[in-house]
Amino acid sequence: MVWKGLLLLSTFILWIVSPDFLIKVFTYKIFSIQSFHVLWFVVILILFKRFVPYFNPKPSLGKIYGRNYFQAGENTPSKQDKLQKFKVKMNQGAIRVAVYWTLLVFIIGIFYYINIINKMALFIIVIFFIFMDQFCASVWCPFQWIIKNKCCNTCRINNWGYLMAFSPLVFIPSFWTYSIIILSLAAILQWEYLFYKHPERFYEVFNANLMCKRCKTKCRVVRMRLADNG
Repeated sequence: MVWKGLLLLSTFILWIVSPDFLIKVFTYKIFSIQSFHVLWFVVILILFKRFVPYFNPKPSLGKIYGRNYFQAGENTPSKQDKLQKFKVKMNQGAIRVAVYWTLLVFIIGIFYYINIINKMALFIIVIFFIFMDQFCASVWCPFQWIIKNKCCNTCRINNWGYLMAFSPLVFIPSFWTYSIIILSLAAILQWEYLFYKHPERFYEVFNANLMCKRCKTKCRVVRMRLADNG
């Protein structure tokens, strides 16, 4: 989170103090390509990794894949009832998040089209959203309050973060921006399809790999529970 915070801070300061220099940084030529081409390639590579189970061993993003599913106990009728209630609850929360985020992006678009913010400001907002994605995982997550999940491992919309972060780029039509948005959308479609087919992979009552006792990351939830017990 530190390096993302430093990136956000330095970019924001440059945008305020010397926007022309910031543009030069983004368009700096390296042989026959520009620096933003390198950034684009890195983002595309990260997005492509989401589709390969081998590169997603962590439960937070990898729970959609069968290789990361570890059945917790027997599949009983009572557990199936819990699963149905879980699906309804999680879907309701996901719909609320989708509506709130769509409204936010719509407002950003209005500000852009009435010239309150410019293209560079949109890029700064994207960097801010990328930082906030890490902030939500490390410090505090408002979506956890909306969806009612305990942590990132059990999050219903964890893989939505890419499209949410890059969504302001929709107002800058180009191959470079739209290719990122399309691939981010494809990642969500894969995520939603696998949630529809295998909701048990998202639910710790079924998937033991989502339980705190099997978690290798001492997140804030685990730290709080250890403090309460100690």
